Amino acid sequence: MRREFDLGPEDVRALDALGRPWEAIKSDAARYVLVHDHPIPPGYNVGAARMAIRVDTYPPGPLDMVYFLPPLSRSDGKAINNLSTTTIDGATYQQWSRHYAWRAGFDDLCRHLRRIRSWLTHEFLKR
Repeated sequence: MRREFDLGPEDVRALDALGRPWEAIKSDAARYVLVHDHPIPPGYNVGAARMAIRVDTYPPGPLDMVYFLPPLSRSDGKAINNLSTTTIDGATYQQWSRHYAWRAGFDDLCRHLRRIRSWLTHEFLKR
């Protein structure tokens, strides 16, 4: 697993706690954390996917959005809003455009990972 840049010890602990292989890579001019085989909740087309988080200005800058490979779709055929594609490390990822007010000194990678889990599960609460 590549470690092309360093993360803080708390971020490393949060990633290690996922129990999945992860990488810290540089792709073009951007930095990403990749989590392999991240579990995807029931109701999607896949049970696991590679997840990417862009960390260019983090820390202390904000994190937002998440990227998945393969692209996710709902098994019920309903659309997922605010999706696009982007290339990371030569592969085409599905970008979930999700934004929130970043609280400097409070929010971190661990909280962002919790938000991603929430986005995935709350997708099915939409009508």
